[in-house]
Amino acid sequence: MTMTLYGRPWSGSIGVEFVLEELAVPYQRVLVTGYREAIQPASFAELNPLRQVPVLVSDDGAVLTESAAIMMVLAGRHGEGRLLPVSGSAEEAEHLRWMFYLAATVYPTSMQVFHPENYTDEPAHHDGIKARTWTVLNQQWRVLSEALDGKLHLVGDSLTVADLYLAMFAQWFETMDKIDDDPRMRSFREHHLARDPVARVIARHQSGDWV
Repeated sequence: MTMTLYGRPWSGSIGVEFVLEELAVPYQRVLVTGYREAIQPASFAELNPLRQVPVLVSDDGAVLTESAAIMMVLAGRHGEGRLLPVSGSAEEAEHLRWMFYLAATVYPTSMQVFHPENYTDEPAHHDGIKARTWTVLNQQWRVLSEALDGKLHLVGDSLTVADLYLAMFAQWFETMDKIDDDPRMRSFREHHLARDPVARVIARHQSGDWV
């Protein structure tokens, strides 16, 4: 059977695609359009009542939501665990730290830039929300640049899910002139976005034919 990924171009589904391509896991894509009550297909709300992408329906019919969780589950079930540190190791603890940091800190902060309308009922407040958010987001982003400190991997010396998750954010922020484009992060971004599995995903998103 083939897994089904529900998503949209340039959304949080891109990180899941990075892992699926990296591990050569067969999957099909279903485009989700619109937001909230206008979501299409309408049946998507049955998979995720929050009407948010990505959603992965696995081979056995199980429904997975939350990009970080999906990526971790895929890495644990495929590729003989090569995208995860050894269980019980110090590197595993560090890996979990960065996955949670990206999911619980950087991700929600970045959403205030992309969707300020979710944080106020007053359109006049959008610019103020984004201005303050950029300050906070750059503080969070610098923590990651400092952790890299010239390295190409967040944890250890080989590719992990955390690298692919960070690459998703790096791709999002690549052309945003208000992000602190530290040379250490730039080196990380250029390396990972050029890798074949990741480059294939980005090319698909750029093509306008995501499905």
